[in-house]
Amino acid sequence: MDELTETQIPERRTQNANRWITFSVLSFALCVLSFRWVQAESPQDLFHTGNVLYAEGKFSDAVQKYETASAGFKSWVLEYNLGNAYYRAGQTGKAILHYERAFRMNSGQPDVIYNLNLATNKVGDPELPQGALPILAWRLFYILSINMLTLLSSLVFIFLYAAAGFALFGRRFVSDELVLGMSLLFVTLTGWLGVRIYILEKPEGVVVTSVAEVRSGPNMTYPTNFTVPEGHRVILLKEQEPIQGWLEIGVPQEGLKGWVPDTSVEVI
Repeated sequence: MDELTETQIPERRTQNANRWITFSVLSFALCVLSFRWVQAESPQDLFHTGNVLYAEGKFSDAVQKYETASAGFKSWVLEYNLGNAYYRAGQTGKAILHYERAFRMNSGQPDVIYNLNLATNKVGDPELPQGALPILAWRLFYILSINMLTLLSSLVFIFLYAAAGFALFGRRFVSDELVLGMSLLFVTLTGWLGVRIYILEKPEGVVVTSVAEVRSGPNMTYPTNFTVPEGHRVILLKEQEPIQGWLEIGVPQEGLKGWVPDTSVEVI
């Protein structure tokens, strides 16, 4: 066997060094790409993964996926699924919170209404009123979502605006009766929309802990005046200056108000 000469030894070492550097660079690039691929999981992917975990009965794991997905996009379906996962995981307060959010996005969806009422009945704070006629009126009031009411109001307004424009140029393309009917419809829709927006903007929250101890002031040294059970909805008050870590709430049914830690109540 021929021996390596002095000039061949550095060359062989250089080749080995180049191979090692190339291997290291490729390995590092592969690790970076793999990390980015994991990190780049889209909200839709997280949502679908949550659905799979939910179907497998892994409700707490499904909640984690849904919560992560909710940071990337908003959907009544996502909020509804979150409510279902929390409900199955035994966290009724969190379930009601997300059912309420889904309801606000799509108030006419039957499954959302059913599950929201089921959960609120469980905690003794039912969503639907008592009696056949009140329930019918409630369902009719919420049968259309805010977005649908806005769309219909806009379309009717455009129709009336176009009719008025043609009338100014002496070219009526619709009857006076139709214009009157559409005007009444526009007033009804805008009034309906205004009431719905007023209700929607009313700051509300849900008790998400087993019980919320409502104190007379924003500090643990203040005495507990009363408690609110998990899943009950409360009004968020702004009568005083906000205090970090605390929320001032009201319970209209009992006519009571006080302060709770902000970990006890989440805003709808």
